Amino acid sequence: MNNIRKRAALCFVNVAAAFMLTIALPGCGMLPFQENDSQEMVKEAATVRQPGIYDSEDAAVVVKKDIEAGTVQFQNIATSRRYTLHYDGTTALYDRNNQAMSMEQLREGSVVTVRFYKADKSLTYVRETPDCISYSGVQNYSMNLKDGTITIGSELFNISGHVIVVSDGRETDMMEVNQVDVISVWGYKNMIYGINVEKGHGYLRLQNEDYFVGGWLDVGDKVIKKVSEDMLLVVPEGTYNVTVSNKGSSATQEITFARNEEMAWDLGDVEITVVQKGSIIFTLTPATAKVEIDGHEVDVSKPVALEYGLHQMRISADGYDPVAQYIKVAESSANISVELEKNEEETVEETSETPENSSSENDDEEETTTNKKYQSKSSEDEEQESTESSSEDSKESESTETKSTVVSSTSKYKVYIDAPEGVEAYIDGNYVGITPVSFNKTAGSYVVTLRKTGYQTRSYTLQIDDEEKDVNYSFTELVKLEE
Repeated sequence: MNNIRKRAALCFVNVAAAFMLTIALPGCGMLPFQENDSQEMVKEAATVRQPGIYDSEDAAVVVKKDIEAGTVQFQNIATSRRYTLHYDGTTALYDRNNQAMSMEQLREGSVVTVRFYKADKSLTYVRETPDCISYSGVQNYSMNLKDGTITIGSELFNISGHVIVVSDGRETDMMEVNQVDVISVWGYKNMIYGINVEKGHGYLRLQNEDYFVGGWLDVGDKVIKKVSEDMLLVVPEGTYNVTVSNKGSSATQEITFARNEEMAWDLGDVEITVVQKGSIIFTLTPATAKVEIDGHEVDVSKPVALEYGLHQMRISADGYDPVAQYIKVAESSANISVELEKNEEETVEETSETPENSSSENDDEEETTTNKKYQSKSSEDEEQESTESSSEDSKESESTETKSTVVSSTSKYKVYIDAPEGVEAYIDGNYVGITPVSFNKTAGSYVVTLRKTGYQTRSYTLQIDDEEKDVNYSFTELVKLEE
């Protein structure tokens, strides 16, 4: 119990003497509320409590506020025990800069210092902890749910097994946080205890999209995806210009996406324009670099004609780090200059060689090893291109798309989605069937979206491992929409 007090004290301010009770307090005075309070303490609650009086202090995470009922639920950081306290006009609230704030400004998921009178569960004081981890408006992050970590910028943090995740005032699960979400996080030292989804995600469905299948969909430069049949795409909450393009034709529409809601864009009325092409001149360093556009190698010794719209470009050369990015063609002519950086391994090998210790035999061996490394990579690319050219469906999809990496995998192990039953299932936006459904297992991070007409669509981030065994997932039932 003293250990709990010591750990909490590291993160929180000392108790001001002016607020202390004049009577001697039992125990350490920093324990979370215990449900089995004695009858004597209940009787003590009958006395009139003075403002500022408290007998307990806690390091906690804000779980839920009920403004109408005048209550706040907290979760103790050390024990993960939850308790609910009542507040009134005498409750003091401060932000991390010790400035007064309102209960509406107190954020679910935030780490706070809590002082309360446990006899009547009354909340005396709340302050956002200034010494703890606090990030707002986070977009540059990545999660690894298998390892229980989150990377924010260049910083790696562990995620508490009892982390509080709140979205739009509703407690949710880490699996429901999508990479397009904007979040706030709170924690202490290297552990994250609270996450609040500031801007969540909605869903985009294309209708009458046949002409644009195989082309590209761009949602405000935040989501770029190849168009497939019957796709349901997870998109960021907010208003964005959405562009769809294929064969030189394109259409743009401003669409507002609400959190957890689905928007449909009917492309049946889009005017198909004459195919337009732009002439692209490439300047490459090294000059021997290979350029692939949409998975096919192009001859860059002369201008390359590309249809207007988005294209996926990959530039590679032996001994250099490859570059992969999207390019947008919207003019009759353009220049693209790319200078590849030398591979660090190759640089180390070159600088470590000296005339004294490098024989011709070693040189031959090193050259063979290097060539094997790149030949292996090239062979995979050639095999993939061969597979794509043998099927029209494969020809229209990227190697990184779910249909080719998961559903078309030859793995004998499966990923099963067992519940809820009777709903549409999508993997990274691509339709895979009605649940219960399964697909071949390939290690990686994927987004599963579950949809049923008349119900609220949900999506989950899955971290599929590479273990040689089947994996089963069961999710909660979808919520019926109000009519």
